[in-house]
Amino acid sequence: MVNDGRLELTPLRVEDAVDMVDVLFSPALYEYTGGEPPALDALRRQYAAQAEGGPADGSEQWLNWIVRQQGEPIGYVQATLSDGSDDAEIAWVIGLPWQGRGLAKAAAALLVRELASRGVQGIRAHIHPRHEASKRIAASLGMHSTDTIVDGEIRWEGTASAEA
Repeated sequence: MVNDGRLELTPLRVEDAVDMVDVLFSPALYEYTGGEPPALDALRRQYAAQAEGGPADGSEQWLNWIVRQQGEPIGYVQATLSDGSDDAEIAWVIGLPWQGRGLAKAAAALLVRELASRGVQGIRAHIHPRHEASKRIAASLGMHSTDTIVDGEIRWEGTASAEA
């Protein structure tokens, strides 16, 4: 568990799907990423796969945490580390009822500090060009946009830091 006094990150468990289906209910969450709110059974299957920690071939490590405020799940953060790399692909999602309070920024900073403590050097995220909130969060982490576009999203890059 990772904690900053305001939020805590707890490792993802399949059982979290029951609560998280309510956190992820709003179609507005998928405006920039695509998709739709998950059904409970689909979220359980997804969490079962993610809780494995990566593909069987060991080519990646998946780190997934539920973001909690006073014990209540409000979103998630995740990182993917490729085998042999000290960089991580990161993402953050906070449920609609908790947005606009700086919680995504705080959760992303907790994630980056945890990654830095594990020896991760570089971080990157892919952000839709019109997703202003995510761009602000990335900038607050010391990340900068690049000219690389993947699936219509701009790659942001930075350095993992214990001071994020």
